[in-house]
Amino acid sequence: MKFSGIITLFIALIILSGCRTTQSQQRETQRKLWEDTQSRRVVDLEQRIFEIDRNLALNKRQQDSLDRRLTRLENSMASTSGNYKSEVDALRKELNSVRGAADKKINIIMDEVAKENQKILQSIRSNRGSGGYSQGYEHVVKSGESLSTIAREYKVSVDSIVDANQLANPNAIRVGQTLFIPQ
Repeated sequence: MKFSGIITLFIALIILSGCRTTQSQQRETQRKLWEDTQSRRVVDLEQRIFEIDRNLALNKRQQDSLDRRLTRLENSMASTSGNYKSEVDALRKELNSVRGAADKKINIIMDEVAKENQKILQSIRSNRGSGGYSQGYEHVVKSGESLSTIAREYKVSVDSIVDANQLANPNAIRVGQTLFIPQ
């Protein structure tokens, strides 16, 4: 009878440890999905910024071309009479319109980028703030470092770093990993 009780206890311990491992694996999977999502959002922003730069360069070339045409007309107008005045005025109006449209596009895009950056920052803060920490530092793990050495360096507990970063396995930090160090 005693032997069957020990076996039952042993089986219960195995089942419970499997539950803890499953929870740790689920948290790690969720953390990786969140990191992947954030990485994709950053890549999307970088692509949008590249497109913005390309469009700005195109608008700048158009403006430069209109400026050159306007200067040529103004120079030739100085030597002739009023026939060119209406063309110069039309070019000036077109140039101002192009500049105004470019400025509007830039402002709209910059507002969108700022809003997206704010969303990413809020997401990062809410994820890191889940341990109750709102202020701290970022630390990039270097070769030979452990959570204990990092915690000593910042004068915080290992548990607070584990909690703030939702680390499933505190012994599995890697070189180059960025950790949030709460104050």
